[in-house]
Amino acid sequence: MLPDGLIDQIAAGEVVERPASVVKELVENALDAGARRIRVELRDGGNDFIAVIDDGYGMTPANARLALRRHATSKITSQDDLERIGSFGFRGEALPAIASVSRLRLLTRPRAEETGHEVRVEGGEVILDRAAGCPVGTRIEVANLFAQIPARRKFLKKPATEWGHAHDWLMRLALSLPGVHFEIIRDDREVGLWPATEDPGARIGAVLGPDVGSRLIPVTWEERGGRVEAWLSPPDQTRANTQGLYLYVNGRPVRDRLVRHAVLEAYRDWLPRGRYPVVVLEITVDPTDVDVNVHPAKWEVRFAEPRMIHSLVRHAVREAMSGRNYLIAASPTLASGGNRPRPSGDQRAQEPIASYLKPADTPIHSAPESRPASMSRVSEPLWTDPSLETVRGTEGVSRSGQGDPLEGERALSSLPLLGQMLASYLLLEADDGLILIDQHAAHERVLYERLRANWLDGAVPKQGLLIALTVELDPLAVVALSDDAALVGALGFEVEPFGEEAVVVRAIPALLSGQDPAGLVRDLAEELSASEAGAGEALRAQPDRASTRLIPAVDRLFATLACHSARRFGDHLPIEEQRAILEGLDSIPWAQSCPHGRPVARRIPRSEIERRFGRT
Repeated sequence: MLPDGLIDQIAAGEVVERPASVVKELVENALDAGARRIRVELRDGGNDFIAVIDDGYGMTPANARLALRRHATSKITSQDDLERIGSFGFRGEALPAIASVSRLRLLTRPRAEETGHEVRVEGGEVILDRAAGCPVGTRIEVANLFAQIPARRKFLKKPATEWGHAHDWLMRLALSLPGVHFEIIRDDREVGLWPATEDPGARIGAVLGPDVGSRLIPVTWEERGGRVEAWLSPPDQTRANTQGLYLYVNGRPVRDRLVRHAVLEAYRDWLPRGRYPVVVLEITVDPTDVDVNVHPAKWEVRFAEPRMIHSLVRHAVREAMSGRNYLIAASPTLASGGNRPRPSGDQRAQEPIASYLKPADTPIHSAPESRPASMSRVSEPLWTDPSLETVRGTEGVSRSGQGDPLEGERALSSLPLLGQMLASYLLLEADDGLILIDQHAAHERVLYERLRANWLDGAVPKQGLLIALTVELDPLAVVALSDDAALVGALGFEVEPFGEEAVVVRAIPALLSGQDPAGLVRDLAEELSASEAGAGEALRAQPDRASTRLIPAVDRLFATLACHSARRFGDHLPIEEQRAILEGLDSIPWAQSCPHGRPVARRIPRSEIERRFGRT
């Protein structure tokens, strides 16, 4: 039989991963105790001190002692209660597990008592148990987390990183509980104040910022006993990763793969590849239809009818989007002779370019020997889309993206430029037909290759800003920029932390001048946050052109910066800019797609044009 102290430490390994885990357990206990006001204090990112103060029911001396024993809980009394769990916590492991790996002080008083009670525990042993004066509610302090387990403490991250994880979870919880007042203190300074409100939209704006919250689209959808209440970003409000997905089941924050897949599947027709929405989505179902007891930290859940949940979420999102004309209606293809309605702006960016050119278009391709040997290898697209890789002709023959090269290997800029079509494509006259250039994909490819080339040459020209710009970011984003400051500088940015939730931007890459510096820095921070640790060091250790492509995280960073700086679908370009894009394509290693997988150019052979006019 293992000693009790060792059993508690094993339990702590499941429940207490880092300071944010302690904050999560203590705040959930406060909510289960009916708290309407919660104050959270952290020092040194929570590594040295955490305090959670609430105005909940409080505990009697006997219950305070009992709460520090394993498997002691007042939230369930029988096996039947496990079928309808309505509280955040119910295992009775959190407090004794935390107390076994820290110094814990519990101070509590129920409303019916005139005095409170204090219990102190060190390493799982009670060292003080006495009456004490305190307000109604409970205060729990946790100091020196993992101090008695050096092997665990050494794996804690920097205070700023640990703070970022705690703050992220508090944000997620506060979004779903607008009626609870939250006050967040970091190193004796107030960094978060979210007053209670009856308006969920107001709470979302307070937590995520008014610029985000004011644009989210509210939707309510009910289906087969389930209900979704959500706030969804429009297609032009996106992020570079999935950190903007705030998902809840019966009020509980979750990281459920089923729900996330349903959201992204519903958004698929509106967002470009590699971009993700901002979503606050609450699912309400009967407690008997969801099992929340499948993960020690209760991040994951299991649904009795996963297909129904997936359908519920997908329909809710599509209902919000389709009512605002974001979805492009299906229309006949050119092959059938139908009239295609003219899409506008970003809507065109969602349609595969191949669909405009069916049934028999062939991609152009440059001969490898026309480029220097070191530049002849073409990068693989970061994301692939079968609809862009294969186009079927009327004869039923599949022509892959490796089509025949143009005879004579003429530069694109030397071909007659007929003009811009639909404010989206450049139309060229070739010897054997027409060539259509996707202006956004082409410009994106040029910027991407030049960013890479500048970085590999060790000299990314910078463009200083006339006035330094302050950009507000999530704490984790600030940490990401600070931790990889050398890579950020090597990419041509000058960024300095400005407090805990902002940075000052003094310069951006000269190649991207004219773009919104705040947007570029946000995208850079999001890509660094999503990348594996040490990506910058790995890149600097392998400064050759071939190895750069082997690090997807950094390649995605180049692709993201290029995508958001390139000219868009629907932009009317003067003739000079049209020619500049063609000259840019001639100056880089040829690739048939942009970094995100969309074709750069397609050819309509003369034979196909003549066939359509009955001349063959």
